[in-house]
Amino acid sequence: MKNSVIIKTPCKKHYFDLIRFAIESMAKDIHFAKKESKELIDAAYELFENAITHAYGNKEGIIEVELHSFDYGLRIDIHDWGTPMAANKYASVPIDLQADKGFNRIYKLVDLFEYKNLGKDGKKFSIIKYFHYKKTALEKENSSFNKISDHAALDTPIKIRNFKPKDEEAIAKLIYQNYGYSYIKELFYHPKKILEHQNKKLFCIVAVDETTDKIVGHFALIKIEDSNIAEIGVVVVDPLYKGMKIMNKMFDAIILRAKELGFDAIFGEAVMFHTFSQKSNLSHDFKESALLFGRAPEDVTIENNELTKKSLRGSVLIAYKIFRYPSQRLTIPDTYKEIILKTYKTANLPINLSKPNVQNKHKPVHLYYNYDPLMNIATIVIDHYGKYFKHKFLLLLSQLQAKHCDMIYAEINLNDNPFIDKIVKILNKRGFFYAGILYLKHKNQDYLSLQSKHSMHIGKKNLICHSNFCKELLEYIKKDEQRVKWKI
Repeated sequence: MKNSVIIKTPCKKHYFDLIRFAIESMAKDIHFAKKESKELIDAAYELFENAITHAYGNKEGIIEVELHSFDYGLRIDIHDWGTPMAANKYASVPIDLQADKGFNRIYKLVDLFEYKNLGKDGKKFSIIKYFHYKKTALEKENSSFNKISDHAALDTPIKIRNFKPKDEEAIAKLIYQNYGYSYIKELFYHPKKILEHQNKKLFCIVAVDETTDKIVGHFALIKIEDSNIAEIGVVVVDPLYKGMKIMNKMFDAIILRAKELGFDAIFGEAVMFHTFSQKSNLSHDFKESALLFGRAPEDVTIENNELTKKSLRGSVLIAYKIFRYPSQRLTIPDTYKEIILKTYKTANLPINLSKPNVQNKHKPVHLYYNYDPLMNIATIVIDHYGKYFKHKFLLLLSQLQAKHCDMIYAEINLNDNPFIDKIVKILNKRGFFYAGILYLKHKNQDYLSLQSKHSMHIGKKNLICHSNFCKELLEYIKKDEQRVKWKI
């Protein structure tokens, strides 16, 4: 994790100077204001002092502090192995909104404050402070003026074309113009990286004002590393050119580009409190297949959208446009058979079902995880069931729980997997419930997606569906979540 620092210190107050220096350095790197940096340091000190006083008392002990910086903020985890603390004690704060010490003070200093009891592995407090991009007075004045008099003429000729070298700086400026420094994909703030990854894992198209040769829009295909599919995204339009249907023109062009590149499929993740993205995907004949809770970070903002002001993680609706679908021998778990068959039928995809036959199918167990510290989510990929599967799965799961991920997803291979029912049963008992189907996700094979919540900051009211299938899928997932809770 290139943007992380881990410090282990004895539980003595003067060692906090090391942590202070690390916070100041990382806060400076991501352009925190001095006031924001000081508030974060003060909150971290309260938790450090809490560990010394209440976790260890007069005993010796170790405090581990992890710092994770990302484009739009800084997260600090403070981990101790001292006296356990009841969760209801943490949940009861702020006890006194007038108080200015301890947990009450921390609530006032940071944007997010969470506690996790790790059992034998101690306990962990997590705090997050966001970088709040603020326009200068001059920017505000220019922005106000632009809205009135500088909007491009609606008949301005716009050309959509593929990326060319030297476009990279204009693309980075468009991202900044639309998001400040809050955009989750850091690569797009670095023109050099945009150029380096071009035609490898990144395929960009741009919209150009033909009268000035100015780049006014961007859309990208991001290739999935281990499969012949790509994600669509990073859609931005210059504010002075909005309302000219540029995004729709780029959408048509990105589909054509994907076909030219020979991808078998493309998919998009539509944030669910923004139905425009869902409608746009459906209008281009995308088929919805999965709904992932908590996949959108807390600070996603959309103008005039009240649901984005709640500082809760959002959910995404995944939809695919498939150009070529390779034949597979699918094994479907009995638990989710009905919803899976309906999902394939909705997508008009053929299903070649294979009856589970465990004879001569004992492949070596194969599973691994991917952890995203910026999004604070993780995915466990399960390819093969084998000897000691349960033990190895629980080991990976405990490692991710110790990282205090907000969401953990599991992706289970559906291609000729005779032990699919066993795998689902094991995961259900550990709190994983249905999410959907991910077509051709790894090695051009379909995967069943399950999900597990590990945060109280997952939005429940920002789940807005446009299509009837989305509504049915959402209701099914909610019921399955409740069913799984009784198994834990």
